[in-house]
Amino acid sequence: MKLFFRIVSAIFSPLIVPCYGVAFALWTTTLCIVPLKARLLVVGMCMLLVCIIPAIAVFLLYKTGRITDPGLNERTDRTVPYCFTMGCYALATYYLFSIGAPLWLPGIMIGGLLTILVNLIVNFRWKISGHMAAMGGLIAVAMFITTRHLAVIPMLWPMIIVILLAGLVGTARLYLNRHTPLQVLAGTANGFICVYIAALAGWLIQV
Repeated sequence: MKLFFRIVSAIFSPLIVPCYGVAFALWTTTLCIVPLKARLLVVGMCMLLVCIIPAIAVFLLYKTGRITDPGLNERTDRTVPYCFTMGCYALATYYLFSIGAPLWLPGIMIGGLLTILVNLIVNFRWKISGHMAAMGGLIAVAMFITTRHLAVIPMLWPMIIVILLAGLVGTARLYLNRHTPLQVLAGTANGFICVYIAALAGWLIQV
């Protein structure tokens, strides 16, 4: 069971979940009319900027002794990686703006940046779940698409699946003793609020 929950934590790492959110948006909304190659390019660029580059940075910080745990499970290890990752989110936001994406899509990235900022501030005094912040953001993406009627498919089951996956990840973090229930709930709320509000702001500006 421990191995299973470690795999769950890896699959839904905070570095890669935002890419799931972008892919979710591109395949379930009217953006699905964009050619497949273009959508794959967008997801690939977002993965490079908010997943691969930060992951390499964390690995290098670990190898040079700047952090003690590449999983960032120690609260004191998170400050530098979080700051670097916020810069990567800013680049991803600029990229989405530059290709003419509807403003709510880069809004998702802005929401991710704000989520990390809140995590960073809270982290100075208390450990908050980065995994659940990412999953809260993913729920926010699904909720935003549903409530703004942007979906081209029925959203009941996608919403249920996303919420169940968030529950699975939360269970994994608790089982592995990475967080307390309150830290899991706080992370989820942080990610959901930041991403939903940022996406909604982008949508309201554009309409």
